[in-house]
Amino acid sequence: MDVLTRPLEESDIPAIIELTRTVWGGHDHLPRIIHGWLSDHLCFPFVLEYGSEVVTVANLKSVDDGVTGWMEGLRVHPDHREKGLAKYMTKHLVETATEKGFKRIRLVTAADNQAPQKLAKGVGMGAIDGYAVFWKRYGRGVKWIKPDESISKVEPLQVLDFIRSNSILFPSRSLVFHWDVYDATTRNIERIGKRGAFFISEGPQGRGLSLAFRNDIPPEPEWCFTSYASSPQVFESQVNFHLKLAREQDLRDLLSIHSPRFKEAYSDIRWLKQRGHEIELLLFERVLR
Repeated sequence: MDVLTRPLEESDIPAIIELTRTVWGGHDHLPRIIHGWLSDHLCFPFVLEYGSEVVTVANLKSVDDGVTGWMEGLRVHPDHREKGLAKYMTKHLVETATEKGFKRIRLVTAADNQAPQKLAKGVGMGAIDGYAVFWKRYGRGVKWIKPDESISKVEPLQVLDFIRSNSILFPSRSLVFHWDVYDATTRNIERIGKRGAFFISEGPQGRGLSLAFRNDIPPEPEWCFTSYASSPQVFESQVNFHLKLAREQDLRDLLSIHSPRFKEAYSDIRWLKQRGHEIELLLFERVLR
């Protein structure tokens, strides 16, 4: 196979934007973040040349203070799929992660997309957790229920104690913050707290933790939150609570990440019965050493 894998360069970006033109119906977020890969010392982005043409891109990011190699952004030009290029790039990322001394590699992929799951399993990775995600644009007429006194904002230092006391809510002992997954460590919790906020739910219907932040990446700002809940009632309360926070900031778009078992609760939340988009994700991992 006439291929060359090398680090991403600024001059490659036009080709990368072109190969992502049809991804996600033309709404791929990669063109908006790829410049950040080049400026972030924790990122190791690569391209693959096939016959001197840049046709594949992917990034390996150092997270969890160098413990985890996070694999992301794998894209292959539509005209060059089914040629084993994604497999080639995936193996290259694993080799790079090993060379750099990461203790494990992780990635997230759609639960209904068999191709990336096959790639992950092909390099020895296995699924360790799952998430459901929905996007919702709500109208001005949507109302929220009365304030829930069982939910309160907490400082990052309180979060780790909550996780330790409610380990069943955190199967992989990690926190999902937007599209990234981090170990539930003091340092990571403090980092998340600098960008977002944590909220704990404690009441007769159960317990829960949610973390949220305002995402100002174009095309429009959105309120993003991740929910960990012990019951459907706690989940519903969290969703309504974050709707309230979004409205207070005049944000019309919500992105929610939560356990797949709460998808059935959508029908119990009147304003959530119709959603713009939803997806289920799987977290894959392989221990390297």
